[in-house]
Amino acid sequence: MRRKLTFLVTFWWVILCGALGACLLLFANKQPVVSNDENRTLSGMPGFSIQIIKEGSFDESFENFLCDQFFLRGDIVDLSNTVKHLFSVLTTDELLREESEEAFVPALIEADSAIEESETADQTQTSPETQAEPEETESRQAAAAVSASGDSVGVWLDHSDGSRTQLLSYSSEDVRKAAESINDYAALLPENGRMNVLFVPRAQTVNRFALHTDTESGWSSDVEPMLMADVSGNVTVFSAYDIFKEPIRNGEYVYFRTDHHWTARGAYLAADAMLKEAGYQTIPLADYTEKSMEGYLGSIYLHGRNAKLKELADTIEVFYPLLPAKSYRVSNAYKKGELPVIDDTQTNYLVFLGGTHGPYRLLEGGYHTGRNMLLICDSFGNSIAPFFLPYYDNVYLVDFRDAYYSREAAEAGVAEYVKRCDISDIYLVLSETNGIGTNYINRIMPYNIN
Repeated sequence: MRRKLTFLVTFWWVILCGALGACLLLFANKQPVVSNDENRTLSGMPGFSIQIIKEGSFDESFENFLCDQFFLRGDIVDLSNTVKHLFSVLTTDELLREESEEAFVPALIEADSAIEESETADQTQTSPETQAEPEETESRQAAAAVSASGDSVGVWLDHSDGSRTQLLSYSSEDVRKAAESINDYAALLPENGRMNVLFVPRAQTVNRFALHTDTESGWSSDVEPMLMADVSGNVTVFSAYDIFKEPIRNGEYVYFRTDHHWTARGAYLAADAMLKEAGYQTIPLADYTEKSMEGYLGSIYLHGRNAKLKELADTIEVFYPLLPAKSYRVSNAYKKGELPVIDDTQTNYLVFLGGTHGPYRLLEGGYHTGRNMLLICDSFGNSIAPFFLPYYDNVYLVDFRDAYYSREAAEAGVAEYVKRCDISDIYLVLSETNGIGTNYINRIMPYNIN
């Protein structure tokens, strides 16, 4: 009797597994699918050929397909993570400081490496937390003195008790190299052309202040004054820490919590500050048509999918261009194909421009200003670019990161683009991940200028 029962259990178990396997092979999506929840492409059914079998790659590819396309896979992964993170000793603050992953963007081109030996990822130089008495660098002269002494500069979080913590640190050599790259680009501009520079903190840095305004009195940065002392006369360096200090104190939603980017509201504040300094009468944010999407869990959440962060789910605010706008991929200074300005099919940060596409991007806003601009950026540029449309005929973007840019696809250096596209002004907007002291500034920008 026992043997018969064992046989029946085994028999029906084999039948059940076979039925599940057959359903998976028959009904599962056999093509690679972009997963916004996991920030990657799920594997599709591998092709079958004698060559693949000889290479020994079929088994691994088929296993990846079975794992990625299994029934209710997303629900099972979420349940597993929820159980695992119930026992996590990390606090919410510690989770919010973890690394993040860039939003996935399907490549339109085969992007070669800008520099074959370039680093695969840039890391911001971050110092250990140290306590010090408040001390500000307030002028070009003071910044020049610091630079000459070889001391480092940094970003400081000011506590309510009068002490402060250093969040980021940069050597004077890093600042000097950044100034050299900036000056080389500023020299490309025509007479009266301006270059505006903004190095933007990530949410991991911002939320040390923004989520604790009850215990933190503010923040400050010594970096921009030192940089301003070394740049050319047609360059203006802006401090994101100065721009965002008061809005954060007032509770404005300028950065996501679960994503490393700024919100569209934060991007507007940055664009507004730069444009006002240039003498423009800017358009209030209230004049834009707005749409909100609730429940957004961004790149910081996706890195570890920790269930504790679901309580901090974000809202994506989308502000539509005032006039009908169009966007195009650009290569060899010519438009190659139309792209979205606001991609309403997306429910994450890719809603802005539909993500990053290279080698160049063009936004046309329908205004007749007689001026064009070039925005050199990383993904932080996607949400700020549309806010420049009322002030420039054409807004060109370029992101030099390897995944989006290659010299072969661009077919010309930046100097040639500035001439052929009649660029009046250059804006440099980079996050701390690709800013001072990184490969982006020190090597990739100089490499792609000509």
